[in-house]
Amino acid sequence: MKNRHIDNIFIYWIYFVSLIVISIYIMESFNLISTIFRDDISYISSLIAAIFLFYLTLGGYYLYKLRDALYFLDSNKDITRDNVFVVIYNDFRVLYSEKNNEVNTSQIFLTNLQSIRDEFKAKLYEFVDNGFFVADLLLKLGIVGTVIGFIIMLSSLSTIDEINLSKMNNLLLSMSSGMKVALYTTLSGLIGSILLTIQNNFLENKINIFISRVLSTEIYEKKS
Repeated sequence: MKNRHIDNIFIYWIYFVSLIVISIYIMESFNLISTIFRDDISYISSLIAAIFLFYLTLGGYYLYKLRDALYFLDSNKDITRDNVFVVIYNDFRVLYSEKNNEVNTSQIFLTNLQSIRDEFKAKLYEFVDNGFFVADLLLKLGIVGTVIGFIIMLSSLSTIDEINLSKMNNLLLSMSSGMKVALYTTLSGLIGSILLTIQNNFLENKINIFISRVLSTEIYEKKS
């Protein structure tokens, strides 16, 4: 893999975040963002935003480390030991080399080698699986907000024992608050889930590249 392509891994994430920031700026110019946080009395939209920003940043951190790990595979130069992808790779290579150096062609031996490869893949895919879980969580939080919003609307109806013009105004205001909660939380959860899913798909694609590089013959099948 050429260095330019490796560099693009993190650069594309920067572009992605830049588009999000620009979109937020445009929306806030129409007071949309502040209106959502102000009118969502359940604070679920705020919770969704906090979780989204945390995992957006975490995804960028993983992509940055993954870029360095790919540099490591291409150059074999030592890099900082706190790179989680390099640590997983080194553990895999040591374990696989120990098994691979054994002169054995039995089915059990071959199965053990495959198990080591599968465990290596599983450790890497944990980063992606956690991201998809959070993306699904944001969507479900939006649904919870929708339910809470409708509860607020229905609870306002239960306080009306008779219909008159003076009470109708308060009723409409209470129902409006509930509707805002339902719509804003649904919107926040949906947008957050879509954006994190896009990021996770990109991360999964790059992890697949890392796995294919590691499992290539010249990378790990070396007799000591």
